[in-house]
Amino acid sequence: MAVVAAVVVAIVHMGFLAYIVFGGFLALRRLAWLWPSMAATSYSAYVTLADFTCPLTTLEKWLLEVGGRAPYAGSFIAHYLHDVLYPAQYETAAWLTAMSVALVSYAVVLTRWRRRSAVF
Repeated sequence: MAVVAAVVVAIVHMGFLAYIVFGGFLALRRLAWLWPSMAATSYSAYVTLADFTCPLTTLEKWLLEVGGRAPYAGSFIAHYLHDVLYPAQYETAAWLTAMSVALVSYAVVLTRWRRRSAVF
């Protein structure tokens, strides 16, 4: 059961990473989505720049251990994304690209909302 929970945590974690990058675009539908997305992106920057271990990674590794499996070494991103989504040596470039997409989403949303409010 713990291994299944670890898989669920990994799926949620992957979804959170996608939300960090693309969540700002949800604010094109409703501006209230902008603030949680900005908070998630800021948290991601903190985790990355401060070399902090995300609690979801810690939880997943603990669940794997409780389930009798050996937890992976290193970070969630290193384990699941290196050499799958991009080569490990491009981690900085991948992170900067992801953060750029998030920042562009904020700029697009704010520009669109500013235009909408100028029309009304």
